[in-house]
Amino acid sequence: MDKLPISVIVITKNSEQDINKCLLSIKNNNPAEIILVDGNSTDKTIEIAHNYTDKIYFDNGRGESFARQLGAEKANQKYISYVDSDAVLTEGALSSMLFEFIDSEYISIKAIVFPGGKITNYWQWGQEQHRKFRNVENNIGTLACIFKRDTILKFQFDLSPRGLLDDSDLEYRLKKNGYKFGTSSAIVFHPHRATFKEFVKRRFKDGRGMSRFIRKNGPWHKSVWPPLHMCYWIGISLIKGKPKLIPYFIVNGTTQTAGMIKGFFEISAEAFHKNIYH
Repeated sequence: MDKLPISVIVITKNSEQDINKCLLSIKNNNPAEIILVDGNSTDKTIEIAHNYTDKIYFDNGRGESFARQLGAEKANQKYISYVDSDAVLTEGALSSMLFEFIDSEYISIKAIVFPGGKITNYWQWGQEQHRKFRNVENNIGTLACIFKRDTILKFQFDLSPRGLLDDSDLEYRLKKNGYKFGTSSAIVFHPHRATFKEFVKRRFKDGRGMSRFIRKNGPWHKSVWPPLHMCYWIGISLIKGKPKLIPYFIVNGTTQTAGMIKGFFEISAEAFHKNIYH
């Protein structure tokens, strides 16, 4: 069987728990190449990855944005697919995404995401309900998606340090240029593994990224203001008859707000030091 003209890019860091299933599912989808960009893992991620590819690169601590961009630059196919290191593609998922993408008007197409494994706590359940509520087609999805390689080389992920929301930033810039995003019929499984501590840590990081998104793109994008976001989703929870989700969205919103406040302080400190030393 001819290989699909796709370079699949997987970003990893200490992913030994999931990487074997992820890379096996990718291999079974028959892409032309698999590229792994690692964030200096200290576990067996690289050892496992060598069973599937010799195209392994390192971001040298520069983060996910740099890793995604590096993967695109190293790719040798017309199409690239980003697949999260804990995602598992179903059989034929890549071919479905590719052929639906080729026949579409979209700048990118993503797979439908289903939870992988059991949901074992409230925060995992909340994330899954939130995903279902957010079932919006015209948004980017880097969990399992396809772009033309030239798109990423032209528009590029933002390589700013300290955690800019690189996928949201790319989505914003592409939409400003009139592009749309699509959803394929392909299915990918993705686990919701989150304790309360992990959930808060991730949302705090997102909040810090929002501050940098606002600094770069302006304050007009409503989804990057956590209090508004929180009120909106609490309202949706009530409309949908799921008041049990309200604590989830309160924690989500307040933690992101705290992260955003810290992010603005960091930006102010950086500007102060720049003025002092330059």
